[in-house]
Amino acid sequence: MERTLPNPQGRRGFSAWLKHWMFRTGIDPFTYLIRLAIILIMVIFFVVPLIWLFTATTKTNDQLIHLPPLAIGSLSYIKKAWDYIMMFYYGVAVHWVFNSFYYVIIGLMLSMFTAVPAGFALAVINFRGRKWLLWLTLLVMLVPGDALVLPMYIELFYMKMIDTQWALIIPAASYPIGVYLVFQYYKSALPADVVAAARVDGCSDLQLFWYIGLPLARNIIGVLAFTNFANLWSNFFAANLFIDNTYLKTLPAGISVFISNCSAIIPGPIPCIHSPDGHYIGRAEVALLGVISTLPVLIVFALAQRIVIRGTTAGAIKE
Repeated sequence: MERTLPNPQGRRGFSAWLKHWMFRTGIDPFTYLIRLAIILIMVIFFVVPLIWLFTATTKTNDQLIHLPPLAIGSLSYIKKAWDYIMMFYYGVAVHWVFNSFYYVIIGLMLSMFTAVPAGFALAVINFRGRKWLLWLTLLVMLVPGDALVLPMYIELFYMKMIDTQWALIIPAASYPIGVYLVFQYYKSALPADVVAAARVDGCSDLQLFWYIGLPLARNIIGVLAFTNFANLWSNFFAANLFIDNTYLKTLPAGISVFISNCSAIIPGPIPCIHSPDGHYIGRAEVALLGVISTLPVLIVFALAQRIVIRGTTAGAIKE
C-alpha cells in the first residue's frame, strides 16, 4: 500500500504566494474576506433594490406578482407605463420633473452664494462676533430639521409664501453645514502666509475673496453642489408640507400624490383608471416615476465623482 508523503515544495509555494499577495495588497487574507463580506452585504442592501426598481418598470402588475423579483418583463412596457402616467391629471408628472429641476437649480445658486462667502469670512477675516457666529452655525447644524418645521412654516405663512415656489427656494439659501465645511476647507487649504502677503499688497477683504479665495474653492464648491443637490432633490417633507397645489409639487412629493390618488401600492376599493383600455395604474408606473427620480442623482454623482473625491481630500496634507 502506497503512502502519500507531504509535499514541502507545495507548502513553500503556497507560503511564497501568500507573502507575495500580502505584499501586493497590503492586507492579510482574513481582513480581505471581511472587507469582501461587508461589500457584498452593502451591495445586497443598496444595489439589489435599485436593480428591482429598474426591472419593475418592464412588468405589468400581474407580472410583478408572478415573475421572479429581478426578472425582466418587456422593455416596450416602459413606453406604455409612461403613457399611463401622462393620463394622470393631464400630464402633471412633467410639471413635477420641471419643478424639481427649477427648485434645485435656484436653491443651489442661493446656497452657494451664501455658504462660500460666509465660510471664507469666518475662516480668514477677523471681525467682531466672529466666534459667536461660528458657534451659532454649529448649533444650527445640531438642531434636528423636524424641530424647525413649525417656526419655518409660521415664518413662511406670515411672509405669504405658503403654497408658492418661494416656500422651497428661500429656505434653500440657509445651508449651515456648507458654511462649516467651507470654513474648515479654507482653514486647512489656505495658508496664512498667502493671506498676509495679500494684505501687504493692499488687498481688501472683497479682493482677497475674489482673487484668492474663490479660485481656490473650486473643489469644495463641487462637493457642496453635489451634496446639496441630493438634499434638495429628495426634499420630500418640505415640498409636501409647504405646497398644496398639485402642479407646484416636486417629483418626490408628486409620487406620494400619485400613490394616494391611484391606490398604486395597495389596491383600494376605487382604483385609478385613466386609460381607455381600463388599465389599472399600479406598481410599474410608480416604479417608473421612482427611476426618473433616482436617475438625476446617479448621473450627477457619476459626473462629479472625481471633483467630490478631490474636494474631500483637499487640504488633508498641509505643508
